[in-house]
This record gives sequence, structure tokens and C-alpha cells, in this order.
Amino acid sequence: MKRLILILIFFPFLSQAQIQVSSGLSYVTEPSFGEDGAYTGSGIDISLRKHLTEKWKLTAYSGINKMRVTLAVQSRFDYSTKIYGYYYKDVVPVSFGAEYYIWNKKFIKPFVGLETGAYFTSYQTQIDPNYLSFAKNIPAGSSINWGFSPSLGIQFQENADRLGLFLKVKHTGIVYGNAGLSNIFSFSAGFTFKFGRKIMWKPPVIEVPTQAPYYETKDLY
Repeated sequence: MKRLILILIFFPFLSQAQIQVSSGLSYVTEPSFGEDGAYTGSGIDISLRKHLTEKWKLTAYSGINKMRVTLAVQSRFDYSTKIYGYYYKDVVPVSFGAEYYIWNKKFIKPFVGLETGAYFTSYQTQIDPNYLSFAKNIPAGSSINWGFSPSLGIQFQENADRLGLFLKVKHTGIVYGNAGLSNIFSFSAGFTFKFGRKIMWKPPVIEVPTQAPYYETKDLY
């Protein structure tokens, strides 16, 4: 059943049109307010893009973002800082969307994108038992929530090349029920590889010039 669901999800990307595979590494941060620390970490992702036209692409995106918060307390005597634990947060997106390429004829191709889908979030903690009284609002458990991700990026790739590079800035908003909206920002870089025929591709037509009529001259005498 799971295999059938995956086939149905990715079937639109398995047609004869040109498909692009991208993968990259990212720096991820979730800003905080008040006394809570900010989650920071790194991520890795992979995405599929199906070319609808020269400027529009459908996208399917997944990956994993691993972040943490460092828990520290300051001594009142010598003002030294003691790290007594960490909060860990993993976010796995499974989202779909579209990208629009503003310029598509040049080597540098800026684009904007928007994705939406499910976000799997899990928490873990590592705290020194002697400092449990300092830990507040300890996150725990896991959940699946809806979210959205607008993005802005640049792709470096000639139209005739298979391999290219990209830079992208993305904001991800995840709705955690009563907890409200969580905002995650990521800055990623990676490579792209495209395969399949070109958009609006037609087989080349080779014109063979017609042979000039041949006349043989003969003497009649």
C-alpha cells in the first residue's frame, strides 16, 4: 500500500518531459523570543522538478533538518557559564509546489518558489540530572503538522548543460496547533542534474539538397 501511494505521488514526475534532480546542504535556524534559545543546525534535502514550460516547474521536496538548543546557566560567583544539556529538534518535510524562473535564457537563472505539505517533527532532550530544575518548557514527543515554504534562489546552469549549481533562501512556516506558527529559515547550496528531453523538443530535421539533373552530351555526328 505504501509503495502504491508513493507511485501515485511521484507519477506526475515520471513522464517523458524533462526532470531535474537537486540535492543540497543548508544552515537552518529557528529564531526565538523571550528566554527560550534559538534552534540552529544543518540540513540535507533532495527534490524533483518537472518542467511544465521553460519558466514553470512542479516540485516535490523532502529532506531532514537537525537542530538543537544549547542549555546553559551562569554562575553568580565567578560569572562562568555551565552547559548542562541540549534540546534536539528534527524536522522532515514532504512537500509539493511550483517554481517560476524569472530569467531562463541566461547562465544565471533567478527563481521564486512556493511549497506546501506535511512536516514531521520530533524532539529529544539531553539534560544533566543535577540541573533539571533549570530546564523550562521541555519539548517532547513527535507530531505531523501542515506547513508552507516560500523560497527565493538562483540557479547557475546553461540550458544545454546537464549539471548545475544553486543557492536558495527559504522560509518555512509550520502550524503546531495551539502552540502557533513556528518559523524556520534556511540557507542552502547544492547541485542540480537534469535528464530527459528538452522542453518543446522536436527531432532535428536534416534537409538534403536535391541533386541537380544530370544531362549527358553526345555528338550526333
